[in-house]
Amino acid sequence: MKSPAEARLTVENACLRYGNLDVLADLSLSVGSSEIVSIVGPSGCGKTTLLRCVGGLNQLNAGVIRIDGQVVKMPLPSVSMVFQHFGLFPWKNLWNNIAYGLKLRRAPKEEIKRRVTEAIELVGLKGFEKSYPHQLSGGMQQRAGLARALVMEPKLLLMDEPFSAIDAQTREQLQFEMLRIWDQRPTAMMFVTHSIDEAVLMGDRVVVLAGRPAHVRAVREVDLPRPRERSVILTPAFINLREQVWHDLFGQQEGSGARRNNKRSTKT
Repeated sequence: MKSPAEARLTVENACLRYGNLDVLADLSLSVGSSEIVSIVGPSGCGKTTLLRCVGGLNQLNAGVIRIDGQVVKMPLPSVSMVFQHFGLFPWKNLWNNIAYGLKLRRAPKEEIKRRVTEAIELVGLKGFEKSYPHQLSGGMQQRAGLARALVMEPKLLLMDEPFSAIDAQTREQLQFEMLRIWDQRPTAMMFVTHSIDEAVLMGDRVVVLAGRPAHVRAVREVDLPRPRERSVILTPAFINLREQVWHDLFGQQEGSGARRNNKRSTKT
């Protein structure tokens, strides 16, 4: 865990309860100022809920979340979030979808023009400024959602399974596109995914959540060089890390299953 001085985000002993259901329990983690931390865990364990708490959309029952030392009690302007589904306004063209947040902040027109132009070029959508969401492919819509987050120049970028709603080929393309963008504009990022391979590929660390309520089961350092090319997924280091995270996620369940089977065999 990063020291408070190094961390952009710190989550300390986070607890969250919905009625009688405990969702998070004494959960602590951190994200450095130019670090990608991948979050993995079983479906329904609270990954998205944690992300929403960091984004100020949900409030903890106990514990504290700080971004650059500021306690999170509501959404902060220094934080942007990219959701699973593209969330574009169907009645706005690409340019106006991306400019929306800046217009809400009443940014000067020249600044909006500069930043939107840069964001569109950064995600490879130049030439589609006047296109509406229904005229864009799923991958292009997700690029637009990413551009809408990046145009705000966030200090912390929250990504909730951003590539899960697109086909496998486009997903792989966007993974490396995201890494290219991050290389150009390093920032703190919390990346939630169901894919172990994606978690290792994207992250500087992988945090494994488990249980209900969710807690941190393991943290794995990803000692892979940057920038990351596709060839990295074939290296022994990548394969070894992927296996370690898999066992962090499923090894305990596998062991429990084996013990139950042994007990049944003994009784028979």
